[in-house]
Amino acid sequence: MGSNMKRLGGVPAALWAIAIATTGSVQAADLLIDPVYEAPEVVTRAARGWYIRGDISYDFNEIGRPHYATDFGGSADFASASVDDSYDFQFGVGYQANESFRLDLTGEYVMETDFSGSTRGYCNQEAAEAVELNCLSQDSSSYTAFKLLANAYVDLGNFSGFTPYVGAGIGGAYVSWDNLNSVNTCTSLTVNCPVVGGWDGDVDDSSISLSQKGVEAWRFAWALHAGFSYDMTHNTKFDLGYTFSRIEGGGMFEWPTGGNAKGFDDGIDSHIVKAGVRYQIW
Repeated sequence: MGSNMKRLGGVPAALWAIAIATTGSVQAADLLIDPVYEAPEVVTRAARGWYIRGDISYDFNEIGRPHYATDFGGSADFASASVDDSYDFQFGVGYQANESFRLDLTGEYVMETDFSGSTRGYCNQEAAEAVELNCLSQDSSSYTAFKLLANAYVDLGNFSGFTPYVGAGIGGAYVSWDNLNSVNTCTSLTVNCPVVGGWDGDVDDSSISLSQKGVEAWRFAWALHAGFSYDMTHNTKFDLGYTFSRIEGGGMFEWPTGGNAKGFDDGIDSHIVKAGVRYQIW
């Protein structure tokens, strides 16, 4: 009897031992199961919204060969013409429609750009009738311009913060030419030079200086863009790009008697390298 009680008394102890062992096994098995992975929160650039921008650029400029109407009928081209490179500043406001498409309106001020050229022409009616280019002119001037363009861009994807893009723009440019200053020298050996100003009718080293009033006017302008932006912060982007800009031809200067433009440039092309910042405001 006593031995039977002892055997029964050991049952609860044995059950406790099994329970504890089982619990330990379950906990050990739990440690072998991978915990649920929770991805960290990733801050991405806003897909849409309004932004402002500011850029500074360096322009490699080229000018088409200017020409002018003569006092003796017809027109003549400049013998040579060139413009210096320049800097400009650009400000704008735009809208990011989605991750791939955006629009902006930009205003760009082209700083004073020097022009130099030369012409050969007729100093008087006698030379025109003899088709004798007896006048050599060394010319200088400068211009400034303000461009107003509506632009559209296609963003080609975001690669670790870098977003390449292409785009195009159309609009207008207000071109303001300064006076064209000329130093004219008579060079003919067969036709008498006019007896005016510094000329005394002889071919010598004498010359006269003239100044023609510059012309200011709006012209059609367009541009092609390419470049990339980099996400500096959630709403701030650094922008580095290239633009080909074309300002169509127009009036350049008038004769001293005034009236319609007598000199015309054949347009201004610019290869522009620019850097700036775009800031998304909302």
